[in-house]
Amino acid sequence: MIKKKLLLVDDDSDDTELFSEAIGEIDSSVLCHCASDGMEALEKLSEKKIETPDLIFLDINMPEMNGWQFLERVKGNHRLKDIPVIIYTTSSTKSDLLHARTSGALCFVTKPANYGRLKKILEIVISYMEKDSLIGVCDAVHAYLANAN
Repeated sequence: MIKKKLLLVDDDSDDTELFSEAIGEIDSSVLCHCASDGMEALEKLSEKKIETPDLIFLDINMPEMNGWQFLERVKGNHRLKDIPVIIYTTSSTKSDLLHARTSGALCFVTKPANYGRLKKILEIVISYMEKDSLIGVCDAVHAYLANAN
């Protein structure tokens, strides 16, 4: 089986730690790389310090290079443009959701308030990755979140 690879781009070390821990609990074969901002992530991808990820989880508000700037650079790069990106942020504004859609993001997910919800979201995403198709993953995540509230 081919190992699935994720890249989390987030400057919040607590969120990064919880995300990585949840991935490890769900499926220890999933490789999760982390970067603390868009600049570091771009450097890792451009210099091939990490294998090209199957999916990127991207926070918006970060120092150096924010999520929107990173997304624009990734989608403008012929080698990286096809990597699906899920915006993963504390924001829940309609303007950020619309910006994500028009900027080429696959999905927009507001960070959940508890670890159980984070884990369930990641279980859903990983189950779609294992099928080698992310078609419908956003609908599945949003359906779960709508029913979890």
